[in-house]
Amino acid sequence: MDTRLISNLIDVSLCLVALFISVRSFDVYVHFRYQRLFVLGLSMALVSISAAADFTANYVTIITLHTDWFLYIAQTCGFFFIFLSLLESSNSFLKLIMILNVLTVPLLLIVLFLSPVLPGVPSGSLHIVLECMRWLISFMIFFAYFFAFTSKATLFNRFMMAAFFLISFGNFMSMMQSFAPNLNAHLLSNLGSITDMVGLIALIIAVSWN
Repeated sequence: MDTRLISNLIDVSLCLVALFISVRSFDVYVHFRYQRLFVLGLSMALVSISAAADFTANYVTIITLHTDWFLYIAQTCGFFFIFLSLLESSNSFLKLIMILNVLTVPLLLIVLFLSPVLPGVPSGSLHIVLECMRWLISFMIFFAYFFAFTSKATLFNRFMMAAFFLISFGNFMSMMQSFAPNLNAHLLSNLGSITDMVGLIALIIAVSWN
């Protein structure tokens, strides 16, 4: 099967799954005012938009869209705010994280709108750094939920721990494509995206169960 077709199918799946998580998280937040779910919802909205942008860039032929900048930066920022929201439980701290998270969205959208004029992400050390940052932060979220599960073994913590383990592992496989031969690069990228999607499905279970 054409690797481009596989990539596009994965982008559509990631977009829809992440969008569902975002909507569900905001719905729960409206009813219970659980600030961490607001941060999760906004972060998943960024993941959904980044997948949609990547899909669009593959089909737009009139101009070249370099959406990789938005994809890496938006997903990394989203994961970073999720991690920050796990550091402290006070309402004042979580409200600050929510405000900062909201303020970053217009800046990230500017990066997306500038994709026609931005250069492509170079395939050297900068690309590796962007991949590593995304993987490292998602792995830190997994560890945060791991320690939360060891202190309070709830089903929500269990599913969130499993979800971010899969997401971090998927990001790790995506990162490894930078070191793999060209024949394996597409395979690692697609496997990483599929693992990410399984992790997002675990997130759906977590926010729906809770």
